[in-house]
Order: sequence, then C-alpha cells, then structure tokens
Amino acid sequence: MQNLLQFLRTNFHFFLFLILQFISIFALVRFNTYHQSVFFSTASTVNGNILTTRKNVINYFLLKSENQKLKEENILLRTKSTENYIFISTDTAVAKDSNQVIQYSYIPAKVIYNNIRKEKNYFTMDRGTKHGVTKDMGVINPLGVAGIIVDVSENFSVAMSILNTNFILTPKINGKTHSGRVNWNGKTENIVQVNKVSDQYDIKVGQEVTTTEYGHYFPEHIKIGNILSVEKIEGEKYLAIDVELATDMSQLSEVYIIKNQFGKELKTLEKPYRDAN
Repeated sequence: MQNLLQFLRTNFHFFLFLILQFISIFALVRFNTYHQSVFFSTASTVNGNILTTRKNVINYFLLKSENQKLKEENILLRTKSTENYIFISTDTAVAKDSNQVIQYSYIPAKVIYNNIRKEKNYFTMDRGTKHGVTKDMGVINPLGVAGIIVDVSENFSVAMSILNTNFILTPKINGKTHSGRVNWNGKTENIVQVNKVSDQYDIKVGQEVTTTEYGHYFPEHIKIGNILSVEKIEGEKYLAIDVELATDMSQLSEVYIIKNQFGKELKTLEKPYRDAN
C-alpha cells in the first residue's frame, strides 16, 4: 500500500495531465458537431476493422470444417445424379423406383504428392483400404477427370494421372461415343489427345469431351475437357484431336475417389473375354 501511494505521489502531475486531457477531449467532442462527427466516424472505422479481422481469424480456423461440409454436400449432389444409378430389371411387380440402385459412390481424399513433369506421372492420396479404396477406382476433382488408382496400402493410394502416357480412356465427344481413346502424348501439361476417331465425324473446336460408362472407372458425363484443335491426319482416315483438360493437374488438391459398387463383379465376368482378345 505504501508503495502504491508513493507511486501515485511521484506521478501525480502525469495522471493529472491525463485526466485533464481526457476531460478536454470529451468536452471538444461533446460540444462540437464537427469533432463529434469525426470521432464517431473514426471509431466506427476502427471498430469495423477490428470486427473484420476477428471474423477473418475465426473463418480461418473454421476452414477445415467448412471444407469438410462442402465435400459432404458435393458427394450428396453427385450421388443424386442419375449417372450414378443402375436400373435392375425384374419380372416382379415392384414399388416405383425400387429397382433403382446406386452404382457409384464417392470417397473424399486429399492429394499429398503430385507429379506432372514426367511422361508417366502419378499422384498419392491420403485414403487407403481402411477407407474402402481399391485398385481400378477412378479419381476426379470438382472440375473433371484426374486419374485411376493403381496401388493401395492401408492408409494411402497411388493413382495414374491422366498426364501419363499409359493412361487410356474411352471418351464421348459432344455427347456421342466415337470409339476413340483419350491418351496423353507426354508433351503439354494441360492438353491430352483423342486418337482413333474417324474423319467421317463432324468434330469441332470447343465441343465437350466427357467420360463413358466403358471401363467401369467413371460414371458417364464426367468432364475431361474441351476440344482445342482438330486436324485430319494426312494419309489416314483419322483425326488428330487436342483436348484442353478441365482439371488443372498442377493444382490438384481435393479429389473424390469413385467406387463402382459393381466394378469387381463386372471385371470378373469380363476377364475371360478380355484375355481371349
């Protein structure tokens, strides 16, 4: 207590100055319209900046949960799409839509390693067998096709990138299947090629290239990209088609692994006939 009184006595003039200064400022603002306006305007600006900063900090720490919510909403929307269902015929009378079965479901994942600089590129994700992932599952991001899973461990999986010269996929062009195949020539990082499309078809720049149900990796109508150029190959009956990818493979981060509920059954059934060829 003695120390406090001594401190106040020592700094009496300083505290008196602060009190008088506060009274002067209060009187200036209280009884002068202009100064009052400036004060409240400045106070509002400062308060607004503080609240904005506070909100930004809170939002930053909530990003993870918000991203998870968005993933779950995207999965729900994708699952409701008709391309994810298969219709099982039956001779028995059934209730409406009871023969509609989900064929494709989605597992959210994060890319933890990605390479686009080689001719045979792969990327790694933080999902494995304990999350329901197996080989030969397709991988997409919200914009389009990304790759196909080729190896899986308990907690991780590796996918062959669409930017891999071994990657092959049957496409639809402008909603029609032309028996061509998507394949990368190992050159430009955002452009793939569609080969073996007959020159009898009217293929134009800008048309959309999407997936088919062939191969059982993807549902129909998942975007691959848009046609960038079309040329007739001299001396052949095919077109040289370049496609600009919908997915920016250099920025691959949040992805969805596609699980075909009937994939294993279909591959087992088809295997003897594929091997025969």
